[in-house]
Amino acid sequence: MHRRPAALLAVAALAVGLSGCTTEEPTPAATASTQATPAADEQQLPDDLTSALAGFGVDAADMRSAITELDQVDQERPLDVQASVRAHEVVFTGASGEVSMPIEGEEMYVSIAPYVDQTHECYYHALGGCQGEMTGEDVHVTITAEDGTVLVDEDVTTYANGFVGFWLPRDVTGTVAVTAGDLTGETPFDTTDEGPTCITTLQLA
Repeated sequence: MHRRPAALLAVAALAVGLSGCTTEEPTPAATASTQATPAADEQQLPDDLTSALAGFGVDAADMRSAITELDQVDQERPLDVQASVRAHEVVFTGASGEVSMPIEGEEMYVSIAPYVDQTHECYYHALGGCQGEMTGEDVHVTITAEDGTVLVDEDVTTYANGFVGFWLPRDVTGTVAVTAGDLTGETPFDTTDEGPTCITTLQLA
């Protein structure tokens, strides 16, 4: 693994400042509103957002796939599509305004940006905005629940946005551990309704 030159870190810092990563934790009222979101088949993305996603090769018909594909778009952030991942929904912002699309199923999407030198505060992952330090780096990720169940044990490569994302069972807490070469680090995760979808606190040392 190599460290980023100072000039590149400055550029990354500027991108973070423009990214719109959400740092606010949910309020009880917001959580209740999220759980009341209509079913996916009752909602559609506006044409401008559907077209924008298609421009990145992302099919908006399946929100789970759209989240994964948009997170893995091979471009540094910010993108011209903004999408904030919450526990039960994705909030898209486009020319037509803001629209929330529910996430179906018993799993929650959590995206992790390990770092060595620099990170940013984040709570809800901005698929088109958040930019992490480590891009295209081979890492090993182990995600373990508090009861000892190993949920993830994989060799992966960080995306162009410096993150790696996983669908994890809901209502679980535990630890994320990342190894890159001789560097390691770990941090907690939480997939309850109030848990973060964006983990930027995992420093490798």
